[in-house]
Amino acid sequence: MRAYIAQGEVLPAPTHSFGGIGVVAISDLARFYRYVLIAKRFPHHAAVAFGKHGKALYSVFDYLGIKDISFNQPSGMLYPGENPFK
Repeated sequence: MRAYIAQGEVLPAPTHSFGGIGVVAISDLARFYRYVLIAKRFPHHAAVAFGKHGKALYSVFDYLGIKDISFNQPSGMLYPGENPFK
């Protein structure tokens, strides 16, 4: 089992659609998308927890024994395999 946690904010953007569609802003998303979501072949589905719950979610995933827990890393903190000389 794998998991990823990305903290961001829901934007007030109209989607003009039905269902649970929303627009979320996540810092450094391009890097997160490339080195986590695409590289690890995650599906594009997500669960959303409203509030700042990253610390608690990380602890729960760790307690459940999930070995691969990814998160959006800030600039200056490299993902595995990321070239530092870009």
